[in-house]
Amino acid sequence: MCPKRAVTRRLVPSATVAFALLLSGCGAVRVQPTTPAGSSRLASRGKVDSPLTDMRNHLGCLRDAHLLVQVRSPTTLLVGAPPSGATILFRATPGAAQADQIEGNAQGAEVIGAALVFPHQASDADLSRIEDCLAQGVQG
Repeated sequence: MCPKRAVTRRLVPSATVAFALLLSGCGAVRVQPTTPAGSSRLASRGKVDSPLTDMRNHLGCLRDAHLLVQVRSPTTLLVGAPPSGATILFRATPGAAQADQIEGNAQGAEVIGAALVFPHQASDADLSRIEDCLAQGVQG
């Protein structure tokens, strides 16, 4: 038998198995979201939780603590009367908040979880209530 035929006979089954494995993976995972029957909302692949109202609901806690809270953006709160009130800036992760502080991008801010709290001239009582609300769910 010719050496070329022996090599070909070995490669054909290997190539066939590899091709079959590739084809078996196609369509095995359904990547398109489906909308439930009767729903008026389109399905989505995911939803980004707002850091203001996620499971810990910092915004609700601050309002329940009788603090005047203004939502300045999806990630920024002003607590108290401007310009003396505290500013809370939420980062994506606690590590991102710490990195901002370490790199000098958040001078004067206190890191509580993923939040950077800039106290400005807020009262100690207000800052204590802010810290209590933001510390919910923070580990370490």
